[in-house]
Amino acid sequence: MTHLPTVPDVPAEIDEIVAWHSHIYFSEETRAIAEHLNEELQDRFKIWDYRWLDQANGLHPSPMFRFAILKEDFERYVYWLLEARQGLSVLLHAITENVYIDHSYLTLWFGKQLELGLDSMREKEAQRLAGEQTEVNSVLLVGQQRHLAGTVRYRPGDDTYKTREWPPVASA
Repeated sequence: MTHLPTVPDVPAEIDEIVAWHSHIYFSEETRAIAEHLNEELQDRFKIWDYRWLDQANGLHPSPMFRFAILKEDFERYVYWLLEARQGLSVLLHAITENVYIDHSYLTLWFGKQLELGLDSMREKEAQRLAGEQTEVNSVLLVGQQRHLAGTVRYRPGDDTYKTREWPPVASA
């Protein structure tokens, strides 16, 4: 068995940020707030790579919806979010070539910071650092598809992971 290197808390380098992912967490009691935010944000921003999950999964500890936003909308989105989130916890993270660093280091939390299930990502990062072949970062490939921004109006329950063609074609 190969001994994998320790993944550092601070990355040695940070790759180019191609877009941002925002995760808005909710509970059964706050779902109506999340649904309202879902509508309002699409009135204000062009989003893509949308996913609504009504339950926790291995990475996310509670129901949430997430989407990609354009780099140029970052500042405007943060200002809007500070006023609009109504107490919900929100994770905003970069989309780069390194999905582990994106979720662990290049993050901003609004409200209560939740503990993400990063073990699988950390293990893949250790494999990458050891020089092993790892899978392509699908979030990066989808994040590069800026041409999809604002082309669909998403509703609660929509999940582009279930309907998109795979693998996505990276746009120029």
